[in-house]
Amino acid sequence: MSIIESLIETQEFATLPPVVSKVLALLEDDNIDIRNLSKVIEADASLTLKLLRVANSPLYATRTEINTIHQAIITLGLNRLTNIVLGVSIFSKFLLSSQKIAAGLMEKFWWHASCTGMVAKSLSTKINKSYKENEFIGGLLHDIGKLAMLQYDAKKYYQVVDKVTQGATDIEAEIEIYGVNHMQVGGEIAKLWRLPHELTTIIAYHTNPFEAPNYQELVSVVRIADLLCEVWDAGFYEGIQSLKLENHPAWLCLTNYLPELKTLDVEMFTFELEQDFRKSSDFLSIIAKESA
Repeated sequence: MSIIESLIETQEFATLPPVVSKVLALLEDDNIDIRNLSKVIEADASLTLKLLRVANSPLYATRTEINTIHQAIITLGLNRLTNIVLGVSIFSKFLLSSQKIAAGLMEKFWWHASCTGMVAKSLSTKINKSYKENEFIGGLLHDIGKLAMLQYDAKKYYQVVDKVTQGATDIEAEIEIYGVNHMQVGGEIAKLWRLPHELTTIIAYHTNPFEAPNYQELVSVVRIADLLCEVWDAGFYEGIQSLKLENHPAWLCLTNYLPELKTLDVEMFTFELEQDFRKSSDFLSIIAKESA
């Protein structure tokens, strides 16, 4: 058995939450009935409460209060709502199950994940692009491979952290300690779970959007958010000490698709994003809050 197989066959990663599997199965039908989708989601009372909290949060600034999943689908759109279901349910499952494992590292991991999702969402808004919530959920899940490695063997991951603090990159350290990097592990998890192609691509290629076989623009948005969080003291041991965004490959990749960004005042742009970044704790508190 390969190290990747061992990593993803741990009890936490072998299967998705049941509601997610059912939602993904329904989405395979081009003529999906949103009433059936609503019933599947509403069968999970805890998830339903969290989804309604998210839908009514400042993240979406809806004009009227959303009280049902059916209403959320109508208001937010099918693609956005189902992506939120994937992100919230997966995020909730691992947030709650991992709280006793290397608590300090886990707290830092979840903070980075939620910050990256929030900044990616803010970035897409500022460049007037709609990625149907893939940027937000992709930001939340981009480092799922790191979570698998950490939960599989926390002592080994502490060795990765030590090497990063001594000057190695996270990928260099992971390969030395585990024999694989977190994108390889995360990509296999995404395939196992049969996540949508957009999310799978983000997870497998987020450190180098130019290598992504498709969705390079979307992957670049998540990568830029990831990088900014690293330098805003919300990172997770990637080993980045400084960032000149306008020269970074992720920004260059994004400007290939959006040439108008080449004339942007990047310093002011990132300053505005940093203000939105301060809202990241809102999402984390919604998800971490017990449903009782």
